[in-house]
Amino acid sequence: MCVYTAVGYKIVDDSCPLPSSLKPKYDFSWRSKSGEWSNTQAKTSYMMLALSWSPSYCASLSQSARDQKFQCFPSNSFGLIVHGLWPQVSNAANVKAHPRNCRDEPQLNATFVKRYFCIMPDEDLVQGEWEKHGTCYYPVASDYYTMAEYLFKGLQIPEYSLLNTGSATIIKNAFLTLNAPTLFGSAVRVDMNSSGRLKEVKICYNLKYQFATCA
Repeated sequence: MCVYTAVGYKIVDDSCPLPSSLKPKYDFSWRSKSGEWSNTQAKTSYMMLALSWSPSYCASLSQSARDQKFQCFPSNSFGLIVHGLWPQVSNAANVKAHPRNCRDEPQLNATFVKRYFCIMPDEDLVQGEWEKHGTCYYPVASDYYTMAEYLFKGLQIPEYSLLNTGSATIIKNAFLTLNAPTLFGSAVRVDMNSSGRLKEVKICYNLKYQFATCA
């Protein structure tokens, strides 16, 4: 099982549940996905670390879908995971103004994918985030995931019960308190789902990986 700090649901080492094997094919091709696009011209202004709350994500799936998702197996107890590390453009006119799908990359090997399962427990997600976002700023996947892991583990995460039941304001204030004095309000966004439960927390950084305003 994952090991968590006393003050939060946060991975503090590399011990976590791992699947016995990955599915054989999990490569990502944006051209085959409806609603996907490529923007190779946008210049990255800052980075956004998107953290997904697993209980809400898994609750949004059908039972049959949950049964197929390693992340959602009840015995695995994943809480806040890394959704992705996203290169962003300041004051973007719309979501398509941000860098996206900059290179088509081969499928990552299973050993590499499992290395980051503690922070991103899904092979499709690991592959997809690298190709959709990582390729727009990082030369190789190891650079992308090393930084995503470093930033995630550098955060102090609020208690599981607070994240599971708190309002957006309560959750945001908890992040600010635990990560004071360096984290500030405009560097944090908290997204709730239609049921009023936590969906995602987004933390922004400048290109020196210091907290920055989510522009």
